[in-house]
Amino acid sequence: MQRNKIFSILLTVMMIFLAVGCSNSKSNNPEVTESPAPAATTEPTSAAEPSPDAVGLEGKVVFWSMWSDTEPQAKVIKVAVDEFKAANPKVAVDLKFTGRDIRKLIKPALDGGEQIDIFEDDPSVTMAIVKDHLLKLDEYLATPSVGMEGKSLQDSLMPSLMDWTKSLSVTAGLEEGHYAIPQQPFAVLFFYNKEVFEKAGITTPPSSWEQFMEYCELIKKSGVAPITFDDAYRDLFIGGYLSSAMGNEWVDALVNDKTGEMWKDPIILQFAKDMVMMKEKGYFSSKLAGSKYPAAQQDLVFGQSAAYLNGTWLPNEVSATAGPDFKWGSFQFPTVPNGNGKGQNELTFGAQALMLNKNSSNKEAAIELVKYLVSQKTQAEMVKQAQAIPVSIDTEWPAALAEAEAAINNAKVNAPWGYGINNSADFSKGVIVPVFMELAAGKLTADAYVNKMSAEAKKFYGTK
Repeated sequence: MQRNKIFSILLTVMMIFLAVGCSNSKSNNPEVTESPAPAATTEPTSAAEPSPDAVGLEGKVVFWSMWSDTEPQAKVIKVAVDEFKAANPKVAVDLKFTGRDIRKLIKPALDGGEQIDIFEDDPSVTMAIVKDHLLKLDEYLATPSVGMEGKSLQDSLMPSLMDWTKSLSVTAGLEEGHYAIPQQPFAVLFFYNKEVFEKAGITTPPSSWEQFMEYCELIKKSGVAPITFDDAYRDLFIGGYLSSAMGNEWVDALVNDKTGEMWKDPIILQFAKDMVMMKEKGYFSSKLAGSKYPAAQQDLVFGQSAAYLNGTWLPNEVSATAGPDFKWGSFQFPTVPNGNGKGQNELTFGAQALMLNKNSSNKEAAIELVKYLVSQKTQAEMVKQAQAIPVSIDTEWPAALAEAEAAINNAKVNAPWGYGINNSADFSKGVIVPVFMELAAGKLTADAYVNKMSAEAKKFYGTK
């Protein structure tokens, strides 16, 4: 018996050591790509206290994660799983890192009856796809959290994201309620190189469009391109402007207008004139037309451009080239004048999330493991290892995202990806983005842009 105990201890130590090895990283976004992880180690301190519901748990839990096993997020998850197993020795965990292919794999696997107790993905997409397999989690949210004494699972997590995941249920065709536990939050903001801003004499981020243009002029005079983006994120600039002016519901109506008449709205002409002005004054990077992801984000890091509309995963994506001393700043899309005022409190934000299979034979153990994954301790390690936003409350954010915290906490309305410009995906990809690039490249006048978009919308929907 003594020999077995010693062997068990040694085996546990080896597993923890292996779980904290160095790895490469991916960002947390809808179009995620590989990037190196920051140099750091994950060394758990004392194990988090299990919740009272954990007493007597046994059996097996199968967890499919959206990360690949070389990413920093996976490294943190492995440690959390090990801590869960240490506190629940009668529960076996089958942890599978599927990578982003999980969206293709999860429905066929669940439809086929494969044992999967927990799986992870963007709930705004996945909930509708697998709605027939989702477990409603409301009864579990009032149970104690792990590691945050006196707080329930729901009270330990960011309220805005809990509200957001709940709001997705009806849209997905489910009874209203919680079917996903958020983790790995994200938001879309302008990220800027503070050093470039400071050299241009700018000490605070812009809040209005007019101020933004003043800053662009100062930055251009300092010898740096004010604005950059690439083929992966062109849609954000169009949607961001129009949503700031009119709100994402108006943008949704615009992209779904089969008559083309909404493209003649005065705000579209204003948008077009602003884009022409930005091109003529040199506020756009000269590389814009041919910029392929991830070229633009590297230009930002190397000081060749000043600001880039992207997601909060950006600092992690470029951590290898930016280094630990890079001075990150971020701000919400500036307030565009002459709108209807509905876009002032909007922000595109969300999270990846953990979902449970309603046919799981071990729901109690599965939800207990989820508590470890979203615990304050695990989320603090996500901050450290992946520069990720923590979903747990009272947890310090990454320094690179300090300015993003206020934007997310102050957001009142959650705008969809692209601020609604992608709500008619084929039209956006095939018409809106290409014609916008003609405008940004100086190939169209403002009036010509309005006329072309109106005609193209009518033509596009006339073939449907």
